[in-house]
Amino acid sequence: MALRNRMTAQAARVASTAAAKARETVAGSDAVVRLVQIVRIDDDRPMSPERLLVMLVDAVNGASDRELTDRDVLKAAKRRQRLAGAAGAAGGPVGLQLASLYCEAEIICDVAERHRQALENEELAAHLLVLWNAMPDFAGARAAIDGSGLSVFARMAAGAHAKVFTKPREEMTKRDVVRMLWKLRNVAGDVELPGSSSPRDVLLPGKRVKAFTKAAERQLGVATD
Repeated sequence: MALRNRMTAQAARVASTAAAKARETVAGSDAVVRLVQIVRIDDDRPMSPERLLVMLVDAVNGASDRELTDRDVLKAAKRRQRLAGAAGAAGGPVGLQLASLYCEAEIICDVAERHRQALENEELAAHLLVLWNAMPDFAGARAAIDGSGLSVFARMAAGAHAKVFTKPREEMTKRDVVRMLWKLRNVAGDVELPGSSSPRDVLLPGKRVKAFTKAAERQLGVATD
């Protein structure tokens, strides 16, 4: 009887692991498809930072609901970063930057879901704006997204980061917005974020994923350390 119970338990563990890997594979494939759709948008298409952020979060949450543990968040993020990096490489340097930003959007969505935070896509996008140093606080970021407050462009152009902008807001394209967000993300602020847009960092995320996950947990107020 004891042997049978052990065999049954082992079979259940194997089945659970196989199912988890299957879900991860499907999620990774879906992530690549959604990213490619954004990468394929004409780089010269007019775009605002707020619009791109909401598009990224909408694409992430277009997948089916996920049941995640803390370990799942890290494993899924590392795998998707490699897959997305390969897909983004087709878009050149801007594609790699977009792939990294997209994967970070996935991480914050995963962290929110892991901790059962019922946040709207616009709220998640606002948290990303704060994490990426594009806005000073969540309230301002949320107002920028819904149009009730200063836009990201207006806030930055009037502040210390005006040098990030090279053209008027009405002339900003998808390419300009991706580059702008990437530059803002790497400006020293309250949150220091790791990594770069080099192929090595995108395709071999390692510590970068862990560091951003911790930053996302702090931003959402669910950090355990």
